[in-house]
Amino acid sequence: MSEANIEPIKDLYARFRDGDEDSALELIDPAMEVHDRPDIPDPQVYHGHDGVRAALQVSRDAFDDLDLVPEEFIDAGDQVLVVFWFRGKGRGSGVEIDERLVHLWTIRDGKPVRMDVHSSREQALEAAGLR
Repeated sequence: MSEANIEPIKDLYARFRDGDEDSALELIDPAMEVHDRPDIPDPQVYHGHDGVRAALQVSRDAFDDLDLVPEEFIDAGDQVLVVFWFRGKGRGSGVEIDERLVHLWTIRDGKPVRMDVHSSREQALEAAGLR
């Protein structure tokens, strides 16, 4: 059952990367929560589809040429870990960023209901109870 959770998450990343935000949001539960990395200054929690848009906008405001490039999808039962590259160029500084991060998605009734951002694969595995 849980292996089936990976394909919709792959589809979600493809839609966002293609710029099809409305279509991507159709795959997400309307009560979705997005949790920033706990190790950044002033981490936020975003709620609902508007929250997903707001979280994305924070990154878009900070970076030009923003791209999230998935590298690995890990089945964790009712959760899916996505190891990805966060790439872009600092809007003010012009500094290129190429950082490996992890999204930990929680799935309920076939739809993502929560996404937590982690700074490392190890942190996300631990959060998912796999370490």
